[in-house]
Amino acid sequence: MQRPTAKAVATAATLIVLLAGCGGADDKGSGGDGKSGETPPTPQAPPVAAFDPPKDFTTASAFGAPDVVGVEDMYSYGAGMVGQTALLSGDGGLKGYHIAAQREPWTTPSSESPDTIKTTSHSKPMPLTLDGKDVVGIVYSQSNSGGGTQKAHGQVLFQWLDAADGKKIAEATFDASSILGPGGQTGNIYAEAYDAATGQIAIAVDPDGGSKPLDDLTVFADPKTQKATGIPGVAAAGVLNGVVVAGKASRGTNATDSAIVVADGATGKISKTIPTKQNDLNTAGHGAKRAYLSGSTYQSDPKTAATTYNNVLYSVDIATGAVVEIKPALANTKAYFYKCLGDQAAAVVCSTGANGGTDEIVGIDDTTGKKAWGYTSESASRVVPIVSAAFHGVIYGQAQNQPIALTATDGQDIPLAKVPGASSTPTQSASGHWSPTPDASTTAPSIDPATDPAVAWGSDLSLYNNQLGVRTPDAVTQYGGAYLQGAGGNDFKNEKILVTLKPTA
Repeated sequence: MQRPTAKAVATAATLIVLLAGCGGADDKGSGGDGKSGETPPTPQAPPVAAFDPPKDFTTASAFGAPDVVGVEDMYSYGAGMVGQTALLSGDGGLKGYHIAAQREPWTTPSSESPDTIKTTSHSKPMPLTLDGKDVVGIVYSQSNSGGGTQKAHGQVLFQWLDAADGKKIAEATFDASSILGPGGQTGNIYAEAYDAATGQIAIAVDPDGGSKPLDDLTVFADPKTQKATGIPGVAAAGVLNGVVVAGKASRGTNATDSAIVVADGATGKISKTIPTKQNDLNTAGHGAKRAYLSGSTYQSDPKTAATTYNNVLYSVDIATGAVVEIKPALANTKAYFYKCLGDQAAAVVCSTGANGGTDEIVGIDDTTGKKAWGYTSESASRVVPIVSAAFHGVIYGQAQNQPIALTATDGQDIPLAKVPGASSTPTQSASGHWSPTPDASTTAPSIDPATDPAVAWGSDLSLYNNQLGVRTPDAVTQYGGAYLQGAGGNDFKNEKILVTLKPTA
């Protein structure tokens, strides 16, 4: 159910006029000057528009991506949203912008010593809630050469930041040489999982070098203890109350020894191993209660040379380790792997991410782990969308070059009254970009450069290029959304543009 909220921001203050009493003009009050002596309260910012969940958006602001740290970030940028803060992430750090321009943006670097600690990869910003506060979880894979004569080694840095001001709430660092041996490095972070209520995070990172080579490495960290633990040989898929579910890939060509494992995050000890007999097993994503893994095996007919694929999606209850298998609806003519997004409530949506999400989409009840709905590219009347985000019962995505929204429980289309970013008539600026301007039938509102998100704190809506097509957000909260857009052809300064969206319905 759609419902407006008023979280985190007080309503506008009302000026209170205090009467001097009933004694007439001679009653001067305690101030002795005929006035009450009270100071009028300072007006507060108006409440931020909020819908839980939002179903329609309009463009609020646009920021150039090199604003974070520099050119080394150009291929690593990502967008996020936690509470009222839109996030621009890069290897060099994280920047937060208030969705309604009610406070100054903040920047928190990934390294305080960039000459000796260099970041090579980072996770997506993760929405957490600690002690009733909106918190951003972010993880960096780094190389540390600041140990004197000691070999440079890889490390994984976890940061928990206050979403309002970017200040560190907690931090934990894992030294990869403790598992990989001297000189062991960490590369790309390719999977992340989080427990929103505890703030615990588990990531999968490519290990590289060292005396003990591995194919996969999971690192778990807890903001309460500020300690991190490595779990070798597996890739994290989900975490809940200190329990980690991960995938153990097959070893060797045509091997079928892959397995799902359950481990204690704090100690790294594996308590359960569940064989899958898949040639390939990949992490797919997680919901609030379950982890999801995608597997595939294949068999070749020596007479016809035809190959038959057996694809499967595993839904794993993190607390118990119980597994539900979900079979694809399409014939097994090729291998494809699912990518799953949880809606931070009770639903998960999975689609075949390896080819743009165009084969199949599946809706899952995250409580039971069972398929609730789904359809494929062979459906007569529907198009499989490319899913970008999910939040509190709504799935956001693209289909036929248009934004779409689906209900997470049954996959039905939600009619959209407006297109994100196109609720006004665009006009071309001198720079060749397109920026929204009010319809000719309306009066242009006054713009306050101090408080209007279109121009405040470095926002420049001329960077928003409507010719690239509208996009649904990559991250959503009840206060809005955010996504990245490519810079225009005449823009030689920015690699990407962070576009923020405010909800309208």
